[in-house]
Amino acid sequence: MKPPEQLKPQGGRLNLTPMIDVVFLLIIFFMVSYNMTQQDNAIAVDLPEAETGTLPQEQQTKQLTVSIPSPGTLYIGTEPVVLERLRHIMTEARKDWGEETEIRIRTNKDVPQGEIKPILRMAAEIGIVHVSFAVMERTF
Repeated sequence: MKPPEQLKPQGGRLNLTPMIDVVFLLIIFFMVSYNMTQQDNAIAVDLPEAETGTLPQEQQTKQLTVSIPSPGTLYIGTEPVVLERLRHIMTEARKDWGEETEIRIRTNKDVPQGEIKPILRMAAEIGIVHVSFAVMERTF
């Protein structure tokens, strides 16, 4: 007597190809994300100290980081820029991101305030109202 078809062991196989594809996509996503976050801090800057301040929250806005390692030098990420190029980049960011655009300024503690004023003025003229400064916590 033959056993019923339902009782026969099925010779099914597990296809791992889609799972491997998803794993590789996740790895690539995290590698690219990590690289982008490291670019903002790639330029070595001796940050000024502050007694008060707030820690960065989860990033709700679109952030553009401007680094000023020495007087007269500006960087967006790792790319050196001049003021007019910075104006263009800030204008494009404002168009693309709208009111959520934020400028984060990282500067050496010995850079004079006069180097930062043109950037703040440009941001105000373009309509960027969210500006933050990167600082180190003062330890006593």
